[in-house]
Amino acid sequence: MWLPANQPIETIQGNLNTSTFPHAGYIRILNPDDESVLFISQKLIIGAWTMDIVSFNEYYENHSMKRFKISSESKIEVYEVDKNFFNTLIELNEECKLSLPVDLDLLANDNEILDISSREEILSKYRIKEPSEDDLESLLSNYKFQED
Repeated sequence: MWLPANQPIETIQGNLNTSTFPHAGYIRILNPDDESVLFISQKLIIGAWTMDIVSFNEYYENHSMKRFKISSESKIEVYEVDKNFFNTLIELNEECKLSLPVDLDLLANDNEILDISSREEILSKYRIKEPSEDDLESLLSNYKFQED
């Protein structure tokens, strides 16, 4: 895997949205147990590479697409390069090129990936207030009143 040593245009913690994607460039996804790189061109993923940090196994193209993940723990770096340099980058990483490009919507987790283990955490995360006994009693009595 060969990548330029540029600074990312943006670094994100665990959540992507479509406004973040460059016209040409790559996205580097760092997790505690793996690292992935997705090559982006014209709002399509055209190449992918993943390395399992524990075993040092590398995965390319479609095998990588099946293995990469974005969680709330992920550190995501977005890199943008010009079109000519991007073409050189793809040539140098030919083994990563997908046979068919993948729509970038696959990455857009505007609805953040749920990494929540309990009902209370979900309610808290989305600021949902559970109805109290009094709220339920009031709803039932109003319903009964409207029925008569």
